[in-house]
Amino acid sequence: MSNALFLLIPATATLVVIFGGILVMKAQKMSAYVGARQAGEAGPTGFQQGAGETREAYVRRHWQRPGVVANGETLVDLYDRIAKLEERLAGTEERLEALQQR
Repeated sequence: MSNALFLLIPATATLVVIFGGILVMKAQKMSAYVGARQAGEAGPTGFQQGAGETREAYVRRHWQRPGVVANGETLVDLYDRIAKLEERLAGTEERLEALQQR
């Protein structure tokens, strides 16, 4: 009986150390997240859009990461097409102004 107690004590101490370490790590992560949220930051949750970052810049930065941007390749293509259309529109407006001034 006493031999079983001598084996139980080290096993219990090992489990306490392991689970205690896990709990401490979780508490540190939670406190870092809460501190970042109180400071107005997004917190350490991974892929979040920066404060001054546009949605387009965020999509271009993360377009290859699955689950972060839904169909990022299509969105990047769409942003490229919109930029080309805006350039064409600006050129057409300039030509229209030039024609109206004649």
